[in-house]
Amino acid sequence: MTEPLSLRVPMVLRGFGAVLLVVGAAGYLLPAPPVHWTALIPAGLGVVALLVSLAGRWPVAAAIGGALVAVIALAGGGSALPQLPALLAGEASAAVASRSATAVAAILALGGLVWALRGRSVPA
Repeated sequence: MTEPLSLRVPMVLRGFGAVLLVVGAAGYLLPAPPVHWTALIPAGLGVVALLVSLAGRWPVAAAIGGALVAVIALAGGGSALPQLPALLAGEASAAVASRSATAVAAILALGGLVWALRGRSVPA
């Protein structure tokens, strides 16, 4: 039995928000100082995703808001995706790791939202 739409969308958004919070905190706290405050942007987007997940009563609106957050995260981190081979080889900076993790989380969140909305019954 599948969960109702009002449970699936918030579940995806809560996971996405939690991952972005961890990425933002790690991107700010783990590298050697000085670290620019912009390393906290993924954490800010994570807070927004968590707040949007509270709109589970209106799952389509929550999914639209979550997709918007994911697109913003992908726009910010997508430029690091071509550097994934260097990152996996250990040759990239912490900033590239943070942006790559943000972009990958955004791609997975968009896929999760598509999954959550699949099978949605449309009233006649």
